[in-house]
Amino acid sequence: MKLAIYDFDGTYVDVQTVPFVFKLWKEQNKDQKVFKRLYRKLMTWYVLYKLKIGWNHETFRKNAMALTIDLLHSLNEEERNTFLKDLYIKLQPYINQDLKEQLSKDQKDGYHTVLLSGSFDIMLMPFLNEGFDDVIGTVSQKDGNLLSYETVDIIIKNKKIEAIKSKFPHADLTQSKAYADSYYDLPLLLEVKDGYAYRPDKKLKRYAEQYGLKTYN
Repeated sequence: MKLAIYDFDGTYVDVQTVPFVFKLWKEQNKDQKVFKRLYRKLMTWYVLYKLKIGWNHETFRKNAMALTIDLLHSLNEEERNTFLKDLYIKLQPYINQDLKEQLSKDQKDGYHTVLLSGSFDIMLMPFLNEGFDDVIGTVSQKDGNLLSYETVDIIIKNKKIEAIKSKFPHADLTQSKAYADSYYDLPLLLEVKDGYAYRPDKKLKRYAEQYGLKTYN
């Protein structure tokens, strides 16, 4: 089996999930007490990251994503499912159409298509409607119960490769491809036959040139 792996944030969709989720939450006037508490914590981390006081970009991203699961804890299952469907609908205008077309081409070329992200799996599931064969995200539940900020294990960098190999133990990565925009996905792009730096950030662009990765603009 050969895979075509698509990163989510900044690649398949031209947004970052965490601020988008918080913005939608506020627009829909969900539990504002929870919102204010978590948003204050998020902004404190952001300031520490910007001031380089014990926080780097990777640490901030991981913790920010983990924090979003605690937003969802204030909703019952029906409310949560509705919110996640709304999230999918609101993200539609931000889908990069060139990659949506590429998704169709890859499927016609015999690739098993996968949407891969550190975002939570329950946020990605609606994107199966886009035509993806599978989605892989950070596990959000255990034994039917929603995990919390303290118990989730955000997949990033090499953990994404581990997740792919665990889900598809018989996949041939030497015949597979991947698309991503961030330096943090460099290990994935180097793991497959064809790694595409899609509208790469500055750091990935530099490494793409160094490692001879293909650039997809």
